[in-house]
Amino acid sequence: MNLNQITGFTRCAFGVAVRDVTPPVGIYARSWGAARHDVAEGVHRPLTATAAAIRSLNGEGADLVIVGVDVGWLPFRPDERRVRGAILEATGLTEDNLLINMSHTHGGANLNSQLRTKPGGDLIEPYLDRLVAAMSSAINEAREQVAPAWITYGYGRCSMAANRDFWAPDLGHYACGYNPAGTPDDTVLVARVTADDGRVMATLVNYACHPTTLAWENRLLSPDYIGAMREVLEGVYHAPCLFLYGAAGDLGPREGFVGDPAVADRNGRQLGFAAAAAVEALPPPATHLVYTGVVASGANLATWRYRPIDPPAQLRATRLRSTITQVPLQRRLNLDPIDPPGADGGDPIAEAEKALRRTFLKAALGDEPIHQMSIWTWRLGDALIVACPNETYSVMQTELRARFPYNPVLVLGCTNGTVGYLPPRHIYGSGLYQEQQSPFAPGCLEQTIEASILALEAL
Repeated sequence: MNLNQITGFTRCAFGVAVRDVTPPVGIYARSWGAARHDVAEGVHRPLTATAAAIRSLNGEGADLVIVGVDVGWLPFRPDERRVRGAILEATGLTEDNLLINMSHTHGGANLNSQLRTKPGGDLIEPYLDRLVAAMSSAINEAREQVAPAWITYGYGRCSMAANRDFWAPDLGHYACGYNPAGTPDDTVLVARVTADDGRVMATLVNYACHPTTLAWENRLLSPDYIGAMREVLEGVYHAPCLFLYGAAGDLGPREGFVGDPAVADRNGRQLGFAAAAAVEALPPPATHLVYTGVVASGANLATWRYRPIDPPAQLRATRLRSTITQVPLQRRLNLDPIDPPGADGGDPIAEAEKALRRTFLKAALGDEPIHQMSIWTWRLGDALIVACPNETYSVMQTELRARFPYNPVLVLGCTNGTVGYLPPRHIYGSGLYQEQQSPFAPGCLEQTIEASILALEAL
């Protein structure tokens, strides 16, 4: 089935709120082994947290809340647990009803509280406290402002993302970067939230592409391409735009790893205009195209008109459910470096960065041979959501969307924490970065996909 022809609806009470969460200039911001600076020296665009609250119209059941926040990741697992736990306490939400989707920008602060002795490291813990306060405040405001709405979903296409598993012929092994021979998943899922008075309350964009336009030369705090993307949507619809980062383990911007913020803005406009085009193609709330007969003219003209969906479809759109599933993933116990000789050019700074990341990865996983990974599955009327705390390859979203062809399927990566990559079985042994970094054994991605399918079928 052509994804561009799929639409779906949620009927609910909806609220949205936004907070500025731009870190302070001077904070420790090293995300790249190739960088020759440690602290952020300015701001490209504001970083934000956007909270969306969804509630049953009859008031039954718990609120479901999604937060899209411009942070990269939290390398020290207790930091993520502390942040999410404090938000749950401040909002009264339960574990299965809150999704915190990190945009995975590589232009933000390094949010590891254990690096307090680094330059600007003393600003990390106060900033984590500020994140808790900002996200909690946005969630509570969104829940206070809920009003009856229709959410309308659809798919579009954006070619900004490219496959990034590149065979470097001069080195004789893989590198992480634009692979012109690859076939990326270019799907962008959009949603428009419409109040009963016709006002657009928010838009939503679910897209899979690493926010790595800006890299080691960049010295500015930045949401990367996501900032300009939001600017486009919010300029068109005069409502907040919620960005949800997808399954992008093998996807990055075709033009990336630069220091020029103008390139990030150009990438963002590509996605923004593609998403706006997809939103414009959505039907009016709670309607679908119906064949209405032939009109005789110079030719016999088949006419189609938007008509209300039937009562069973309206009822289906009101159903809200959420579950958590535990997926037992087999660990790879050896996390020692396995880079090809000379892959880093003998750069001691790059080697130190890799070693530091391995240290915190081992600390996050502990000594158990099995890692119990949570996945969150939600049903929002016709729409389905799968949220994973790790970085899966894009095959996860293509397989889930193929398995549920009549439902809009949102796939979220880097949600409620992240530890490592989940690459497909066939790339193990290839020397790809994602395989080297992954703490999980071959087959774990396929296991995660199957668990997601079973959980969605149960919904």
